[in-house]
Amino acid sequence: MQHPFAVGKKVYLRGLERADQKDLLVWANDAEVTYYMFLGAFPANIELLEKEYEQLVNSRNDAAMAVIDKKTDSHVGNVGLYAINWISRSAEFRIIIGQKDCWSKGYGTEATELCLDYGFNKLNLNRIFLGTNAGHKSAIRCYEKAGFKHEGGLRQEMFRHGVYSDVVQMGILRSEYLAAAEKK
Repeated sequence: MQHPFAVGKKVYLRGLERADQKDLLVWANDAEVTYYMFLGAFPANIELLEKEYEQLVNSRNDAAMAVIDKKTDSHVGNVGLYAINWISRSAEFRIIIGQKDCWSKGYGTEATELCLDYGFNKLNLNRIFLGTNAGHKSAIRCYEKAGFKHEGGLRQEMFRHGVYSDVVQMGILRSEYLAAAEKK
């Protein structure tokens, strides 16, 4: 493990590194990886990703991390808390598992759980929220498994692949997270 920040059974999280942008470039331009995401609506290039990387690593309102497979020590995705509001103690959760051979194997769920632990136990957040395409059933199951609750939705919020799709809004409160952690 190289510079682990949070460690699970299958994956560990570490700070993003400049070299990770090469993987993100591949994932951002892969229509299958970005099928349900805003990412992929425009072609990505390394210059754009490098600029976003610089903004992320210099921000105290965003905490982005690389998801690393413990067995292979390879970069399989990114996860993070964004637009952290230090007064309301809230943040937006985002994740991408770009390595398709890691899909449906629990990597996303574990990375989500590690990120929630970081948000609630290290950053002392009170609420973490997300929005996801209503058609992305595996992502919704992952978020539900991690404790997120459905809070609402935005009708026809996303236009991708020639159709408008609804967005499901989900959130988890610190009290819900801690109550679930006690039961484990």
